[in-house]
Amino acid sequence: MMSDLRNVPGIGVKKEQELIALGYDSLAKLKDADPDELYIQACLMQNEQLDKCVLYAFRCAVAYAKDPAPNPAQYRWWYFCDDPHKAKN
Repeated sequence: MMSDLRNVPGIGVKKEQELIALGYDSLAKLKDADPDELYIQACLMQNEQLDKCVLYAFRCAVAYAKDPAPNPAQYRWWYFCDDPHKAKN
């Protein structure tokens, strides 16, 4: 069953499963999360340094969860990069 996490642009099945494994099965739970901590926990859980795009996707998802009326067009993972100019293709 698909959760409302999948409403976030860039959160597909894999990222949804990662967030659920971290204890966040809904946007309501995610809105109080620290995305940098989520990234650290995901790295520890998978026992490897994950690509930074995972961190950016988590930042995007948390910001989306906090927004009372999110516009999906404003929520792309690359808007949440350390240097958004380098991430755009």
